[in-house]
Amino acid sequence: MGTLCHGRKPGRPVNPPDGGWGWMVALAGFVVSACSYGVMRSVGVFFVTWQDYFSMTAAETGLIQSIITGVLNLAAPIAGALSNRFGCRVVVMAGGVISSAGFVLSLWASSLFHLYVTVGFLTGFGYSLSLTTTMATIGRYFTAHRLRANSFASIGGSFASFAFPPLFQYLMDEYTWRGALVLIGGIVLQVAGFGALVRPILLKSDVTTNKTPGKAQESSGQSSKLSENITNVHLTAEKHSLTKIIVDKIGSVIDIRLLTEPRFLLFCVAVFLFGFGRFVPNIYIVPRARAFGVEEYPSAFLLSILAIGDIIGRALVGLLPEWPRFRRADQYAMNIFLMGVVTLFAPLAKTYVTMAVYSACYGLLMGGCVPLLYSAIAEIGGANRMSSALGIIMFLRGAGNLAGPPFSGWLRDITGSFDATLLEGGGCLVLAGLLPFVLLMRVFQPTPTDDKVGEHETDGTGLSLLAAECEESKSASTHSHETTLVIRETTV
Repeated sequence: MGTLCHGRKPGRPVNPPDGGWGWMVALAGFVVSACSYGVMRSVGVFFVTWQDYFSMTAAETGLIQSIITGVLNLAAPIAGALSNRFGCRVVVMAGGVISSAGFVLSLWASSLFHLYVTVGFLTGFGYSLSLTTTMATIGRYFTAHRLRANSFASIGGSFASFAFPPLFQYLMDEYTWRGALVLIGGIVLQVAGFGALVRPILLKSDVTTNKTPGKAQESSGQSSKLSENITNVHLTAEKHSLTKIIVDKIGSVIDIRLLTEPRFLLFCVAVFLFGFGRFVPNIYIVPRARAFGVEEYPSAFLLSILAIGDIIGRALVGLLPEWPRFRRADQYAMNIFLMGVVTLFAPLAKTYVTMAVYSACYGLLMGGCVPLLYSAIAEIGGANRMSSALGIIMFLRGAGNLAGPPFSGWLRDITGSFDATLLEGGGCLVLAGLLPFVLLMRVFQPTPTDDKVGEHETDGTGLSLLAAECEESKSASTHSHETTLVIRETTV
């Protein structure tokens, strides 16, 4: 959407600098990713302590982390709308304050429900504001180096996943779990400081030079009568079009016209399927290993192997070149497809060595999917609508993340085997990887008209622009019709 990150006083429109201050924004993304994904993955250190302290079941205690993940993704459209309205820097800094407050307010937690609200909802919402907006801004600063910037930013979460668990355990041993959460809130507050690096940028594609209405006005000046009629048509249409008013209000904060584009809708379905099957291996790889007789610590180390592969994958994916016929969206699709294929063969891994190989391969591919996803969104949705596109995509991915694990757990219960869950997750990933390749069909290729509209989008009122063009066509038709009548009368 056009208004993203303009700030309150936009400067002169520029092309994406593809570097420069954009690397400072990527540095901010590194810190935001570390303080969001890194902390979120490390909260499990408190799991047993919370379960014993509040005398709750494992499912009730594990819901805290599920709420963080769900709110982070589901609130992404809100984050996109706020960044369009108030500017990216303000939203990132506000997200850091809110997520930090979530941990600090947990100091007075007297029940697990209190933690649901503070650590779960507040922290997840703050993460959504800061992470969604920062990654969207990176997509606006870069073109050729966009994947490298996304890779650098997202790798912060992987590094923090190694550093934070022992640190959090030490803080909990020294200051109890309440004091540890307050100190974690101080760490997360660094997002507010680094959020100041997210400098607003106004792209040339955000600015609309709407010359057509001027031409229509000039030609209509030849006849005052026709000009009055055209003006009346416009006034009448605006007065009676309640739909247009509603669309203007929604379009001023988020570009919902994206949902009318077949290419974007198909990609949304693929992302939902990706979210549905993505976490199946993370959840069930350890209990499956235990079912085959592997001891506790070696089973848990399978997740560490997966995390190591994740770090390497995020680092290596930034080196991928971009070919004209195999762009980032295609690379993303191929990456997801390979994740699915590897998972479909996972039931054959029945020894610890083969399980470790699967964990390494899956982690390597999973690390590459996140930077590629952000780059693919910029290609399909457009850099000038990155905030709106990313908000919608993350919402759907969050819906898949919430729906997938319960469904896979249901399969495990009715079949009594973890292999069924792996096959279900692998099948979803394979389908999610194949769907984006359908975009290569001619019917899904953007037309020159679509490209032109994308270049002239302005402030998030893309739907308003489309409505204005339709009204202009009506007015031109009326003009032509009335001109014909005048010629006929003159001839008579």
